[in-house]
Amino acid sequence: MAAISDQWIGALYGAIEEPGRWVALMDLLRRDFQVECVAAQLLVAARGGRALPVWGTRDSHSERHGRLHDSWANTPANPRFSRPIAPMLETEILSDARSLTYSSQDRRQLSDGLARCGLGPAFWMSHRLDKDHRFTLIFHRNADDRRDMDPREEAMLTRMAPHMQQAARLWMRMSAAEAKAEWLAQAHDATGTAMLACDRDLRLHWCNAPARTMLAQGDRLLLRHGHLAAVDRADHEGLTALIEGRADRGVMAMGGIDQPALHLRASPFAPMPGRSGPPRDLLLLTIARPEDAVHYAPEDLALLFGITLTEAALASCLAAGGSVSEFASARGITEGTARLHLKRVLAKTGAGRQSELVRRIAGSVAGARGAL
Repeated sequence: MAAISDQWIGALYGAIEEPGRWVALMDLLRRDFQVECVAAQLLVAARGGRALPVWGTRDSHSERHGRLHDSWANTPANPRFSRPIAPMLETEILSDARSLTYSSQDRRQLSDGLARCGLGPAFWMSHRLDKDHRFTLIFHRNADDRRDMDPREEAMLTRMAPHMQQAARLWMRMSAAEAKAEWLAQAHDATGTAMLACDRDLRLHWCNAPARTMLAQGDRLLLRHGHLAAVDRADHEGLTALIEGRADRGVMAMGGIDQPALHLRASPFAPMPGRSGPPRDLLLLTIARPEDAVHYAPEDLALLFGITLTEAALASCLAAGGSVSEFASARGITEGTARLHLKRVLAKTGAGRQSELVRRIAGSVAGARGAL
């Protein structure tokens, strides 16, 4: 059997950077180890001491036979997933034949189940990433090859182990960071408030969905060759002064009076000592259009403030800028009846007057701002 190719280290870190390269790495290892299939799995501890696969990849040959392999090998029926995850060493190089955790019944189930999948015995290298997760690289022989891991294969895995463990931990940290970034992006979008990050040269570095919509409309602020630009010359001069820190305050208004207004607030990002990352002069721009209506769903107000749907409909109307008489007219009731509803709303919410009620509603989570 040929020695393992030096290409695999580059392929390993390439897969960490670009997930689409994992299959090529598995193909390379399958060739060098001359086995039926190679797979990588991230296992997480579950109830009952079981280890469940939460992520996996395999070589292209195995992908073509994935339905057959997955019919048993990657199911809870496989005794391999019943092996305890907590007590394992930092790095484990082991095989089905050498594992002491299998009972005689486990071994029979393992042999028969793998054979039905067209696979033979396996050997593997497993790394503990934290108390709940381990990363496993597993090699299966073909169904007719019953050999255990031989000394040369074990030596090859030992040589790979430090690189694989470091890369697996790096991959897990990067995956966690990417997941957090996606959660934050969704959170920023859910606010309905346009937010973007730019540098002192007005170069755009990031924006959320409401900001993308606003820039695409280009009414007062747009994107030109990757840079922010105000449509009006005076507005652009004010924007430049705001971004460069020359404005009296960290806020400005564009438009207004007879034109729709945009309100902007600039907040500098705090630098992260000892870490590379975004430019040191990056700023967050929060942008609002005061004319945009905020919708307060009566169903939400009813749940949040403990009022009836009719009372919540009145509260929604008032919070959106309507009046008691407008609500009465829309509902086909007398203004006196509407004011009785208002009196009950004020009593139930503890608000002393209508303006206090509106303030409380505006400070709640009920509002959904219209798209910019």
